[in-house]
Amino acid sequence: MCGMLALMHFMAEISAADAFAIMMLMVIFLAFGTIGLLFHCMKRAAAKRDPHVDALLEELENDEREATKLARQGPPQPSAQPWEREADWWKKD
Repeated sequence: MCGMLALMHFMAEISAADAFAIMMLMVIFLAFGTIGLLFHCMKRAAAKRDPHVDALLEELENDEREATKLARQGPPQPSAQPWEREADWWKKD
């Protein structure tokens, strides 16, 4: 009860501008605390990464590398059999 009376006495002595400044500082500290808590949770969640996810990501990277390698090589050339002709054999030059 004595602590409550001391708080009421303190609140009666500060002006409205001072109370506004104190509240704004409290809001800023709360915002920074929230951001810090979010970063802490993100760091902790990243440390608990599932090894299966890493394996899947590595497999996707390998597939991407193979796809780019095949794209650089161009389309595969069909093997021409002796009895096959060119697609435009009937056209005259």
